[in-house]
Amino acid sequence: MRNSTAAALAIAAAMLAVPTAAAAEATLNVDPVTACYREHSAVHLPGAGFTPNGDVVFTRDGTPLGDPIAADGGGQLFARLILPSLVSGQTRLTYVATDQTDTSLAAQVSLLVTATNVVLTPVGGAPNRLLTIRARGFFGGPTLYAHVVRKGKKRDGKARNMRIGAITGACKRVKARKRLFKRTTAAGHYRVQFDTFRRYEATRSIKTRFTITVYRRAGTARAAGLSPAS
Repeated sequence: MRNSTAAALAIAAAMLAVPTAAAAEATLNVDPVTACYREHSAVHLPGAGFTPNGDVVFTRDGTPLGDPIAADGGGQLFARLILPSLVSGQTRLTYVATDQTDTSLAAQVSLLVTATNVVLTPVGGAPNRLLTIRARGFFGGPTLYAHVVRKGKKRDGKARNMRIGAITGACKRVKARKRLFKRTTAAGHYRVQFDTFRRYEATRSIKTRFTITVYRRAGTARAAGLSPAS
């Protein structure tokens, strides 16, 4: 009797020692990995642990994004998305992938996204007024530059290039105080383009533009029309 009891205890102990199968878990990653992403950037979201050959739906902050994506035979998927446009500032976006066969299989990533924009203040005043320049989202270089081009048939394309300041932080920000024009600037329409290059080219992929009008009234030069330009 003592031997049979010992044998039963040994079997029970052996059964307890067998590990139980881990519950299935979906995962979602991001490529490339960075602390802050520029609006309109392409981002890849590889995932794993979904139902083999099953459909997976993506949402951004609760809003569905396009058609479902099919996982492969191993339950893996590879999604590519373009980050949305932002009016200004920065925001954190949450992307969730949910298995349609087993909705308990879901995974998410959270991305900090920044607009690419420049704010100039004050809006009106003399052409050579000291401007506070706040910029963000200028990836691709260590320094922000401004290029001033007088618009017109003969003058357009001849730029005055100036350094604005060093780009810092994860979301590539700049704050500086600069004069973009001289007091003697001729009346007319000007394009001011901000980018990360020392020399002006109208086709830069990452840029922000303004149209500024300089006019004269009773011998006094004024600048107005700090309006975004495409």
